[in-house]
Amino acid sequence: MLKKTDAIEKKLTLVMPVFNDHERVIPVISTLFITIRYPFQLIVVYDSDTDGTIAVVKKLQEYFPEIILLQNEWKKGVLNAIKTGLKHANTPYVGIWASYHVDPYCVVNDMVDKLDSGYDLVSVTRFSTDKFIARGNPIKKLLSFGGNLILHSVIGMPVTDVTTSLKVYKKELLDTIEIETIAGWAVSAELSIKAAINGYRLTEIPLQRKNVNLIHGITNFSIFKQSGEYFRWLYLGFQMRRTIKKHQVEIAEKNDQSV
Repeated sequence: MLKKTDAIEKKLTLVMPVFNDHERVIPVISTLFITIRYPFQLIVVYDSDTDGTIAVVKKLQEYFPEIILLQNEWKKGVLNAIKTGLKHANTPYVGIWASYHVDPYCVVNDMVDKLDSGYDLVSVTRFSTDKFIARGNPIKKLLSFGGNLILHSVIGMPVTDVTTSLKVYKKELLDTIEIETIAGWAVSAELSIKAAINGYRLTEIPLQRKNVNLIHGITNFSIFKQSGEYFRWLYLGFQMRRTIKKHQVEIAEKNDQSV
């Protein structure tokens, strides 16, 4: 774990897995530091010493000393890179930012504001204004929209986009949840569903279609290869739907009493 002094006065840690991204990370990382108004650190996690992204990030560290470069501590892959970053994060709030995202960077400020107001997990949502805002081919978009619709409407999840990776969490929430996902980005769905089951407060911020972009084309993420993990957490949510809905009623009642 990083020394406490490494994160002094930092409110937020963003974890960024990289894999042969090279110079493509320059506009992403630079814009994060330009637009996020809260003191934060960025943990960049790579798999192999031969990754050309390492040299690029080391150069960026000359301009942004808040960048921390770490090697994946487990087997290769995005899940273990995320787990490595989460393990070393020591700030009150922790989020994940994909190296190819150029979503509106200022949304991170809004997410931190929501956490400051008492929420435990803040997600963006691609679906509150446009069901076709998800990235990828039509089948991927349909599966993403359909799965999230079930999670929200049937299971009672308080957010409409459980599967997006763009979320910020309170560190204390992450410390209470054991990650059991075995591969890929499904860890985001796992954390969201388990947080709802345990009665944490979740909320979301909408993205507009014009704000959903990639820095270098569409990601090669395959929902089909990871579908088993997504269905695993969808099924857990379905099993625990009464508990999730009960917690949401309790949270709503507390909110009404505090008004």
